[in-house]
Amino acid sequence: MKNLHCSLPHLLLLAGLGFAPSSQAGLSARPYGMVYDSDLNLTWLQDANYAATQFINSNGAQGSDGGEMDWSAANAWANTLVFAGNTGWRLPTADGNCDYSTDCTTSELGHLFYVGLGGTRDTPITDSHNASFDLFTNLQAAGYWTQTELVTDTGFAWNFDFTDGTQLPYDKSVQFLGWAVHAGDVTPIPEPGSLLLMALGGLGLMRFGKRRVA
Repeated sequence: MKNLHCSLPHLLLLAGLGFAPSSQAGLSARPYGMVYDSDLNLTWLQDANYAATQFINSNGAQGSDGGEMDWSAANAWANTLVFAGNTGWRLPTADGNCDYSTDCTTSELGHLFYVGLGGTRDTPITDSHNASFDLFTNLQAAGYWTQTELVTDTGFAWNFDFTDGTQLPYDKSVQFLGWAVHAGDVTPIPEPGSLLLMALGGLGLMRFGKRRVA
C-alpha cells in the first residue's frame, strides 16, 4: 500500500488546479477575475467596468450606476476597493507628456490599448484588437479616468479613450469610467470560510486517492 502525504499548501494547490491561467502576449488570466500584465508588472481587474457590476450586485450599495464617475469619485472607488481579498487598488497612471497627436504607450492605459490589446488609432478597441481582448469582460469603447492630474491646471486630469486610442485632459467634473489596477502579480487572499472549504475538498481528494491505491 502506498501512503499519501498532503500538507495544507498541497491541498490548496490541488483545490486550485481548476484555475490554471491562460496567457496572451504579456497578459495572463489569473484566478478570481484578474489579469496580470507582465510588461508593466501590473494586475488589471478582468471586469473593465467593475464599478457597474458591483453596483448591480450590491443593489446600489457599492460601485456606480453604469460605471461612470467624476475624477474624485473614481479615485475614491478604486482606492477603497477590496478585491480578491486585497486592498491597494488604484486608477491607472498617465504620461503627461503624451497628447492627442501621439500613440501613448508610456501611459498604463495606452500601453494596454496599443501593446497588450493590439488596438488601432482612431478605431474603437471593440472593433480592432488581438486575442488578449477576450481575457477581459465589459471592456468599453469609452473614456477611462487615470489618477494623473494635468500639471499646468490641477482642475483637469488625464483620460484615455478606448474609442480612438487618444489621451486628453478633462475637467475633473466630467464623468468617465474607472478601471482599478494593482501593482505586481496579485495573489488572491481567500476568506476563512473559503479556505476551509478548499482544505476539506483537498482532504476528500486525499481519501479518494487512498481508496484507489489500497
